[in-house]
Amino acid sequence: MLFLKKNLHIGTTLPEGTMFARDGAPKSIHFFSTPLESKYLPTILSYFKLPHGLMKAKQVADTLHSCGKPADKAEPHMCFSSREEMARFATRELGVSGTRVATTRIHGHENPSSMYVVEHITQLNSNVVPCHPMDFPYEVFYCHRPKQVLSLRVQLKDLKDGMPRVMAIAMCHMNTSDWDTQYFELLDGEHGEPICHYMPTNYVMFY
Repeated sequence: MLFLKKNLHIGTTLPEGTMFARDGAPKSIHFFSTPLESKYLPTILSYFKLPHGLMKAKQVADTLHSCGKPADKAEPHMCFSSREEMARFATRELGVSGTRVATTRIHGHENPSSMYVVEHITQLNSNVVPCHPMDFPYEVFYCHRPKQVLSLRVQLKDLKDGMPRVMAIAMCHMNTSDWDTQYFELLDGEHGEPICHYMPTNYVMFY
């Protein structure tokens, strides 16, 4: 889902097999909520009957670790299990009276053999709060306000029949000077140049 910003233009063909659909984080049958802190890991694993050795248990531990990182003034972040709390966080961090929401939407059904072509590009905003679903027994999102980014709405059509298939949200990181060299080697780019990525369907972006 990564690409160089300079390669995004009308007529760009995405790699075959590009898929945008993602399942949302699973929700528990019985509502369960506890602070998203590592000290509550035993309580959460016990409630959902997850033995410590399971990969799912490690994913829960990793999520709690990410959510519990100290507050960063440069890039504020928080985890939420409530969409309403996510919206309030975004409103506060963006400094606006109300936020708009953008998500990637698929028209019809995806096919692994489908190929998409960029039909239209619209610039949205540079002041955004993206929220990423985390691995957890119930829905948890990691929301943050990244610096030096640009969000775009990209209309993609089917290469074969020309029909509109995906309205994708893309996030471009404009300053990648501190990124690992492997990203630029992978994308055949120059170190520090803008890198973008598409947001799957289960991501939420406030702007």
